[in-house]
Amino acid sequence: MNPIPRRPPLYGVDTMLFIYHFENHPALGPQAESILRAAEDGKCHLVTSMLTLLEILVVPKRLGLTSLCQRYRELLDSFPNLSLQPIDREILEIASDLRATSSIRTPDSIHLATAIRARADLFVSHDNRLKHVEAIRILPLDQFAI
Repeated sequence: MNPIPRRPPLYGVDTMLFIYHFENHPALGPQAESILRAAEDGKCHLVTSMLTLLEILVVPKRLGLTSLCQRYRELLDSFPNLSLQPIDREILEIASDLRATSSIRTPDSIHLATAIRARADLFVSHDNRLKHVEAIRILPLDQFAI
């Protein structure tokens, strides 16, 4: 009998994963690189909200770094096994439920709602404010291993 092939896990992520990687954060940069490399190698899939694009472009735009903005756009559009999901009414309904029950910030609720709707196995984040969310398992970034 052949074993049933296991699909790669799907992990929800927020903007900070990319920022830690791009900015070579001393403590969390290597962890962020680890999860991005796992996705690149097909060991997992990642899902995030289009909100990530907004959040990741703010500082480069503020500094007038238009070429960096373009590189970030290209990366998010072409990164293997990464899905950027639009913010629609269903996401906003889920996000409002999360805010009502967990008192989390709106951007966090949108990222989490995106992962929940995508049926992610868990959400990877270094944000300790999310630890009380019960709708999806939160895995601290510094505990990620694949």
